[in-house]
Amino acid sequence: MDKKYTNHNETTFQGFYFPINFSTTLILLFLIFISFVSCLRSDKVKNTALTEFKSAIDSLYNANIPSDGPGAAVLVSYQGDKLISKGYGLRNLEAHKPVTQSTNFRIASVSKQFTALCILKLVEEGKLSLQDSVIKYLPYPIFHNMTIEQLINHTSGLPAFDDYFLNQWDRARIVENKDVLDWLIKQPKPNYKPGENFEYSNTAYLMLALIVEEVSEMEFSIYASKHVFQPLGMDSTNYFSLAKPVKISQRALCYEQDSTGKYEKKDGFFLNGIMGDGALYTSINDYYHYDISLREKTFLSAPSQKLLFKPSSTEKRTGRQNRNYAMGWYVTDTAAYHTGGWLGANAFVMRYLDKPLTVAIFMNNNTLFKSGLIDKTLNLSHTYLEEIKR
Repeated sequence: MDKKYTNHNETTFQGFYFPINFSTTLILLFLIFISFVSCLRSDKVKNTALTEFKSAIDSLYNANIPSDGPGAAVLVSYQGDKLISKGYGLRNLEAHKPVTQSTNFRIASVSKQFTALCILKLVEEGKLSLQDSVIKYLPYPIFHNMTIEQLINHTSGLPAFDDYFLNQWDRARIVENKDVLDWLIKQPKPNYKPGENFEYSNTAYLMLALIVEEVSEMEFSIYASKHVFQPLGMDSTNYFSLAKPVKISQRALCYEQDSTGKYEKKDGFFLNGIMGDGALYTSINDYYHYDISLREKTFLSAPSQKLLFKPSSTEKRTGRQNRNYAMGWYVTDTAAYHTGGWLGANAFVMRYLDKPLTVAIFMNNNTLFKSGLIDKTLNLSHTYLEEIKR
């Protein structure tokens, strides 16, 4: 009969024997302890860096945004976390209402990326193609041999509408997209053969909004709300037309200073009836939800997601670096970005493609691009990332 015995260098667990080397065990326990201490130190470094980053952003914006003047909202998101999501100054000077992360700003040409999203959703629904001729939906000679993609990437050659409406239009009448179309179809031809050149075109994005209406049989703003904003969780985002006003929750009024330094409201301008090239109101809170959906690739199909940041045209600039354009975004190898400027409204967004970092700055005045805030915010963000990676 076999003897049962106990070996002090072994332990028993459910009938199995495991050899134990106590020296090895002590070393493993020591390594686990060192790893635990290292994690605590790493967390402390990260928390300290984040506190310093937030303090630096506060100092920067408090020094540039008066507490009793038009304001700004700032978003810095990294790895899905809101590092910075804060407002400065006022959204309504007369009522003394402050800017918060829920304040809805007019984001001017940053709106173009959402017009492009409307087109992409129609592509996914099988209702149109980027290579479709524009004349298929807007049957007028000026759109001959012009594609939807050329409207999106600013190579359509359509003339700018600004000069005519600023100089010859009755300013008592609010201009709408259909008015621009009526003017456009009387023009003899585009500025150049479609596809031959790059010329940034607000006119083209107004036509894209009309195509969305033609194909979807919905008003552009309604289609965008139902098929883009709501699925993205952008619950307070909407287009605004002065011709058909809608309520914008926590709306930031638009201001500019006159020659005496007094702030004037700019919301009643007669060109504020057009949409597609601009006219979108959104908050940094809603923009965060949008950015997360794009990063997690939950909104678009894989083919559409690739198209969104794929360059399809190039802006050649004398004495400056050329820029590539995609679906409502300027794109580089490492980032996608866009700016927006309108009467009393400035906006900037930068979405990095090589790291999970997004920066958005919205303002309800026209001082963003001359303030240095964009570069300083980006530099502070990069400094923070360097600190937490040490």
